[in-house]
Amino acid sequence: MKVKKYVGDTMQDTIFKVKADLGSDAIILNTRKYKKGGFLGLKIFGEKKVEVLAALEDDSSNASNEKTLEEIDKLKNMLNNMERERKKEGTFEENLKPEIADIYNDLLDQGVKESIAQELIEELKSDKDGDISADEMKESVKFAIGNPAPITTASNSKIITFIGPTGVGKTTTIAKLAAKFALEEDLDVAMVTADTYRIAAVQQLETYSDIMNIPLEVVYGEKELNKVINGKFEDFDLVFLDTAGISWTDKMQLGRLKSFTDKNLVSETHLLISLNTKTEDINNILENFSTLEPDKIILTKVDEASKYGDIINLRKKYNLPFSYITYGQDVPDDIVEAETEKLYEYLLGDKYE
Repeated sequence: MKVKKYVGDTMQDTIFKVKADLGSDAIILNTRKYKKGGFLGLKIFGEKKVEVLAALEDDSSNASNEKTLEEIDKLKNMLNNMERERKKEGTFEENLKPEIADIYNDLLDQGVKESIAQELIEELKSDKDGDISADEMKESVKFAIGNPAPITTASNSKIITFIGPTGVGKTTTIAKLAAKFALEEDLDVAMVTADTYRIAAVQQLETYSDIMNIPLEVVYGEKELNKVINGKFEDFDLVFLDTAGISWTDKMQLGRLKSFTDKNLVSETHLLISLNTKTEDINNILENFSTLEPDKIILTKVDEASKYGDIINLRKKYNLPFSYITYGQDVPDDIVEAETEKLYEYLLGDKYE
């Protein structure tokens, strides 16, 4: 069997080289993309290349097809092992102790950005003079998650606004929190909705209002809101304000929400982020909703997420504490405070306990 390596600028160019040299009967054993060279040795600025390893069975060979396939499988396994070892050479992971490398790789598998995972380790190394243990790494991850920042009943935390993109579960979350404080903590709680774009949203809150016997008012602007919270709901312990779910790309609608997050009017603004959203979209949501100056983040649909790395990515990039997490549709259940241990379990489970 003849085995050869081909390199090109694109996959199409490289495959063309394979066919031109070995013919259409060639077998592709392995492919990889890499960067060659780069400014000041940084591969991120290097030239993109494609490498293809191909083989062609020798016509003079009398080996059976089954044996040939076995040889190909063995060769592929050997190449995969070589590739894994090659990736470790000269990499950040190569200089880590095995137990730290395991945690590092688990963080990457969960979607934590490589630069952030490396930063966690480097910061810990700096504090510990380079020698760190798995337990210390675990505590470093928990420190990065941060302490929960739930709603309090202090006098300066009365009017709570909830904002977020469409479909994030905002109305259901408000109902869960209203039930928690009204039914479990026996506080006077009221709900206000400014989500007048969707009739269903108002009807949904009205249903919860009737079931839980919690008063609800509909407002259409800042003046009405001011009148309600300083009038009818003035003596209530907590007032939860629901706003319209909007697209993070709609600057005009974001501008309309500004009055409902005014620090002179409301005590706290909680931005709801669904953890089953792509990392790129989460970053766009945070970047655009940051104009409304949210104070805390509520992570929703945690049960629908396949990876949890954005728990760390969000905290390191935006430094906003998590207040609650939701993991289902049941009201008043399926919501808990964003406790550090709970978020750590989602991120790394009990592997390093």
